[in-house]
Amino acid sequence: MPASQYDGDYGVGWFGKNIKDPEEKARKLNAELNNGRAAMMGIMGNMVVECITGQTMAEQYAAGHISPFGDGEGVF
Repeated sequence: MPASQYDGDYGVGWFGKNIKDPEEKARKLNAELNNGRAAMMGIMGNMVVECITGQTMAEQYAAGHISPFGDGEGVF
């Protein structure tokens, strides 16, 4: 694919290294998309837990409420 068909592709590559092989480029772009999606799921999980418990992640850690199965403080 030409560089214009990829969002954010300015034809420079990673630190100036241009990926010539289209299969490798597609594989790396898919890996980057999947990593971004996994990060979004992690942040969403933190937001859900904050809504359920009323504590931020830092407050839960400081209070020792980090084990959902062992401390009796969570929904489980």
